[in-house]
Amino acid sequence: MQIDAGIDRKDNLAKVSEKVTVPARSRSYNLCVKADALRFAKMYKESVQAYLQAIMIDRNETKPYFGLAMSYKYLQDYKKAIATLLKLIKIDDSNDDYFFELGVCHLLDGNPAGAIEHLIKAILINRDNLEAQIQLAIAHELVDEADLSLMIYNKLIETNPEFLKAYYNKAAMLMGMGDFMEASRTFFQLIKRNPDYYKAYLGIAMSFDKMAKYKDAIRYYKKFLELKQFSEDAIFARNRINELRAEYFSKDNSLTLIE
Repeated sequence: MQIDAGIDRKDNLAKVSEKVTVPARSRSYNLCVKADALRFAKMYKESVQAYLQAIMIDRNETKPYFGLAMSYKYLQDYKKAIATLLKLIKIDDSNDDYFFELGVCHLLDGNPAGAIEHLIKAILINRDNLEAQIQLAIAHELVDEADLSLMIYNKLIETNPEFLKAYYNKAAMLMGMGDFMEASRTFFQLIKRNPDYYKAYLGIAMSFDKMAKYKDAIRYYKKFLELKQFSEDAIFARNRINELRAEYFSKDNSLTLIE
């Protein structure tokens, strides 16, 4: 038996390719593309209309629902964003981003208790969703469950030591609790990971300030200013340095500032 060597393969492929047609993009798809472009251009009200039109054409397509929810979110209409995301989850409940955004919208709407269950769901779907874990810690803090927040932050730091936001949020929470010593330790851990994390220097300065360690406070206010000299926080840092110098390190005071 002689095997066909494929002499006519090129012609055969050409004939086959002629029979293959690329499906035309649906009107719903085109409207969604337009809506996405409007949203990325921060034309949120205009994007809402395009997303709604896309949904009217195809109520089972997920993309316009998600885009619509994000536009409502940026318009600060959180209740409509939440309602849209709930409709979306009825179509697809396997995407952690949907539950994450649902949790975030509950937080923005002043309902941290409502956020918790959705953020947990996002994490169960995708345990690598670090932002969902951060938001969950914030939600627990807002419902006066600081112990759970600290547990989440400590676990994040242990398992993802390069995730700097976990250090910063933990330290900020400790400051809010009045534990300035532990807050400063956490900020120091942060700058050990990234010496250019300017907010950590401000946090250290403020912690030392609260602990009446004024020389150290001034030192770290100045370190912060070296990295971030143009900001509202920079104005605060300069003013605080001047206040501390005038009050505690004036010529009439026995204390002297070591530069």
